[in-house]
Amino acid sequence: MTRLRAALTALALTATVLLGGCAQTADTTAVVNGVVIRESAVDDMAQELVSSGAVGAYAAARSSAASKLIAGEVARQVARQNSITLTQPDISSLSASNPTYAMFLTTPLGEQFATDYTDAVQVSSASTDWQQQFVALPVQLNPRYGSWPAFVADLASATAAAPPTGSMSVVSGS
Repeated sequence: MTRLRAALTALALTATVLLGGCAQTADTTAVVNGVVIRESAVDDMAQELVSSGAVGAYAAARSSAASKLIAGEVARQVARQNSITLTQPDISSLSASNPTYAMFLTTPLGEQFATDYTDAVQVSSASTDWQQQFVALPVQLNPRYGSWPAFVADLASATAAAPPTGSMSVVSGS
């Protein structure tokens, strides 16, 4: 009887771990050096972007939210590794230069969006080899977002191609 109970307990624990792992993966946008960014966080931010009128289409809002959440976490980790001091975003200045984002930026999710955006801009401005440092950081993306090197390349091309516009939907070249 004891062996049967032990076997059933082991089976139950194995099933819990396997099923729990599957549930966690389904709600994972990215894992940045051990820090999990959840799909639910992306969805919440995207919904707020749309409901505040900052972004019209949900798909575009979701893409922007995922990009900012991931880039912000990576930027903070690269900043820590390189002793780069990050400053808090100037919400009123960002709101003035991006009027469609003004209402969104007054929300907690808007403040997170602004922080992630400004952290990425600050690190890219403070480090000449930020692209290599971003790629070198252990990041696992949900396959729906592509590969990490391609993600960084897209971020780099947006940075290089875009002159400073003040737009929060594209990382500025400044």
